[in-house]
Amino acid sequence: MIAEPAWKRIGLSEPPEQNSGEGIGMIILDDIVPHVSLRHLKGSVKQVKVHKDFTISCSDVFDEPLTEKVTRETEHGLMVLSLLAHQSMEYNKNLYTGLAPSANFIFLSATKPERIKAGLEWIMGQGWKTRILLNLLVPQEMGWMSPTNQDPYVQALQPALDAGLLVVSAGGNSRAHNNLHPKQFFVVGGFNDKGSRDRSGYEVHPSASYGLNGDGHWRPDLLAPYTYLPLPSLTGKKGLDYFGGTSGASTVIAGLCAYFMSIMPDLTPNDIRNVLTETGDVLKGFPAPIVNGDKAMRALKGGYRNSQPPSSEPKVLVTDENRSILSEDPLERALALTMLIKKGKLTREEIWCYTEDESPMVKKVAIEGLGNPVDPIEREKYWEKVHKESSESGVKEYWAYTLLKTTTKEELHKWISLSGYKTIDIWICINLFLRKYYPNAPEMEITPDPDPELMDSIIEPVLDWYKDYRNAIDK
Repeated sequence: MIAEPAWKRIGLSEPPEQNSGEGIGMIILDDIVPHVSLRHLKGSVKQVKVHKDFTISCSDVFDEPLTEKVTRETEHGLMVLSLLAHQSMEYNKNLYTGLAPSANFIFLSATKPERIKAGLEWIMGQGWKTRILLNLLVPQEMGWMSPTNQDPYVQALQPALDAGLLVVSAGGNSRAHNNLHPKQFFVVGGFNDKGSRDRSGYEVHPSASYGLNGDGHWRPDLLAPYTYLPLPSLTGKKGLDYFGGTSGASTVIAGLCAYFMSIMPDLTPNDIRNVLTETGDVLKGFPAPIVNGDKAMRALKGGYRNSQPPSSEPKVLVTDENRSILSEDPLERALALTMLIKKGKLTREEIWCYTEDESPMVKKVAIEGLGNPVDPIEREKYWEKVHKESSESGVKEYWAYTLLKTTTKEELHKWISLSGYKTIDIWICINLFLRKYYPNAPEMEITPDPDPELMDSIIEPVLDWYKDYRNAIDK
């Protein structure tokens, strides 16, 4: 497959110039190494690390010896930086280029929230003209629902908000997520464009998170392509590598924002956030507007300015959890249930009752509250729930992830029984189980592409292996 360039797929009719992003500093919560494919960025990429004793080190990444090696640990940051700033290349009659190649990039290792906060405070004092923070941390505390200001990772990013940065956040790659990002973050979700700007092929992506956060605000704000975001091969072969997920979607939007800021220096973060959401294409059935770069550009060049920040005031507050647990509002019930469980006010039997709630949000809180099954009988009930529940809001997947924490080698047949559910989260669970207990089984190459034929091809070697394994046992 040859995917169209990212700049086309976010609605631009022309690629950004090589000076796109000039004068703009972008903090990226990730790690980076001096890869040979990005050596042209010497002098414009820093790595900041906050150590356990809270001392801070900062290095110019491309002053270090170059490497050709790409590992699972380094691939993510390299793909993020490459999408933003790779050198232009022509391939298959398409021009591929980074979205903000002249920006300055400050990578901050994403570890404990206290260390992220200390790193941001230090960066804010360096005079590096930082305007954007790219937050690639997916939502935390998957099951609980609480006010977003209680999340330590939200608190960690407060120095960037206080300094007036535009915080662009990856919306999350699993419907199992529950408490989503706060309204103060510009949250980017993903949709499946199948590698092309042809709108007739657009689909809602079955893994991308959407819904209410703990304050009652709908997330995400904007959608961008989720699959097959192309960049020059990192391994030196001719052709393209591909990035995906909301990490990729949020990266291309951060690059677009840096592009706008560099050509129109008067723009505020809220000008850009508002214009992108207001000019996005609204398609029936999609959870947020789809980015349209040209429409946003025309509006900004035509004088559009709106620095009004979106309201982040909580829409739902719980002051009496015993009363709110009876509410008809599912978010209010989910908030109240979280409080009751954390305060130890419910028996296990009472928590089980909420796994039958009509709201997936409440169900996921109850699953988190139950935690690991307490005995084999209850474990069977968990497996029954995996098969019974729907994937639409990630409840099925949440049960599976919970079971995975305490699974044993003897549950092989149970994990294989889930192979009929073609969701990426279930695929991840099966693969993690096999890697731990049956390393000789074929490794599943998990892809963000939800195409059924592709997913069949991924699981088929595992099913063949399982058949041979069972035959060998039965002999």
